[in-house]
Amino acid sequence: MKQFGCFQLDTRNECLWQNGTRIGLTPKPFSVLRYLVENPQRLVTHDELLDKLWPETYVQPQVLRTYVLELRKLLGDSVESPRFIRTVPGRGYWFLAQVEDDGGYVADSPRPQPRAQPVPQPGRFVGRRQELERLNGLLRHATEVDRQVIFITGETGIGKTALIDLFCRQWCSEDQVCIARGQCVEGFAGKEAYYPVIEALGQLCSPNEGKKHVHVIQQKAPSWYAQFAALHSDGPAPMAAAGRGERMLNEICDAIEAMASEKTVVFVFEDLHWADLSTLDLISALARRRQAARLLLLASYRPAEVSAGQHPLKRLKQDLVTHKLCADVSLGPLERDAVREYLVQELKQETLPKGLPSFVHQHCEGNPLFMIAMLEHLIAQGFIRQEAGVWQLRSALAEIDMGVPTALSEMIELQIDRLDAADQRLLEAASLIGVIFPAWAAAAALDGDLEDIEDQYEKLTRRLHFLHPAGHDELPDGTQSASYVFAHGLYREVLRARQSPARRAKRHLRVAEKLEKLFAGRELDVSSELAMHFEAAAEWARAAQALCTAAGTAMRRGARDEGVKLTERALRLLENLSEPERQAAERKTRQQIAGVMKH
Repeated sequence: MKQFGCFQLDTRNECLWQNGTRIGLTPKPFSVLRYLVENPQRLVTHDELLDKLWPETYVQPQVLRTYVLELRKLLGDSVESPRFIRTVPGRGYWFLAQVEDDGGYVADSPRPQPRAQPVPQPGRFVGRRQELERLNGLLRHATEVDRQVIFITGETGIGKTALIDLFCRQWCSEDQVCIARGQCVEGFAGKEAYYPVIEALGQLCSPNEGKKHVHVIQQKAPSWYAQFAALHSDGPAPMAAAGRGERMLNEICDAIEAMASEKTVVFVFEDLHWADLSTLDLISALARRRQAARLLLLASYRPAEVSAGQHPLKRLKQDLVTHKLCADVSLGPLERDAVREYLVQELKQETLPKGLPSFVHQHCEGNPLFMIAMLEHLIAQGFIRQEAGVWQLRSALAEIDMGVPTALSEMIELQIDRLDAADQRLLEAASLIGVIFPAWAAAAALDGDLEDIEDQYEKLTRRLHFLHPAGHDELPDGTQSASYVFAHGLYREVLRARQSPARRAKRHLRVAEKLEKLFAGRELDVSSELAMHFEAAAEWARAAQALCTAAGTAMRRGARDEGVKLTERALRLLENLSEPERQAAERKTRQQIAGVMKH
């Protein structure tokens, strides 16, 4: 038993405890945590972890980031102020906490029993009460021997796991309900058959109270029996399930239905978009069988991961929907009232700083994970502070530059890294233009064909949850161009930051020159956009000229102060030029400014 902080890592039983409460932890994240805990106070590189934990298997390095994110969530750790796991960018991880070895449990000593977590108070969970009540209703149907298959869908961070956690906590103390959870893991699809199923069954067959379930498996699924018998003996570690595919599938279906003949059995499979084919076959079979069973299958997945191509989950879901064999609970963005309710709960005060709920809602765009990270960032950066027991703003909201909190940046980077190089290139180019961007501008940035680029963006919008169509515009030359929008500005910020300064400058220059060509003779209409792109391209003289044009536009509409600021900014940009160039450009710019002021 390894002790660190309020946690105990039980290496014999491969579980984690916190103050006597067992914390659910899937096998691979447990292995990562165990290796870090057993090698504290030093850098553990990515290569070292991969070599030690997956010596015979190729696993993408990004998988480690997924596991570390899960571990941070369980440990209540923070990327910005870590207590346990510090990320060393580009190299690996450092386990910070002091680790003590308390000797562990002897074979016949009592072990801490997992305690049922209390059902949260209504106000602790915001914005999903309707979805939660629907899940409760479907479970009640399952208790009436009416098996249920439910898919919970939504983008990353939308709250699928939080909803499942609350649902399970509400029912975990019920004597007539058994809950088992399995986690699908990226990189194991097609390699480890029934990966999440074995994990979930392992919970039902736990040493504490699973002997009856092991007996059912022995009787109904003998080819699976060796997998779980070792949990109740001092024999060897569990082996991988073995046998013919069809036989194993039929056996485990029989066993699960036998378990669900007396009590309601709930199987939860998370991140089903990474599931192996055997797991999907099991879900399909259990959904179609007609034998009476108190069974509920609850599976979560991200639609964007399965929407393109011939993903097997896409085909399975379509077929089950067609035959009315499943239900769907789709999670959308939180409303502003839910964001306010969350802030009230977290800050523990009913009267919030003026404008804070709207500010957080605007920046998180209804995504609960983003909402949590935004609040943590505001507090960590001192933008809001507690004074005399009351949280107050320390800066005007309009002056706060949120940027992208580190934890979110890491998560978004992980999603982007999963895309191929061509998709990343498309998104990076779009990020330089705006949250809403026209395809023609992205095509200019990439020096590509507009029709081809539009086709590629159309395909991306069908596969990615954070890019959506936004209509069409007609250009001055009569060309039609589609526009698109990033669902979250944070994705745009991360994509923009990924590009080298030289690449950004080159792409901005291409867009500016395309603007000049398209709007020749109508530069007044796009002067602000020209200035932005020329400045980003380090074309200081051309940016100053465009700013002066924009200043003239401001003057003509009566916004004199804005016009003056734009001319002052134009002169400041010229300070970036070498002395001979600066003098010539400044003379030309001052002449242009004088002409602007006359009007």
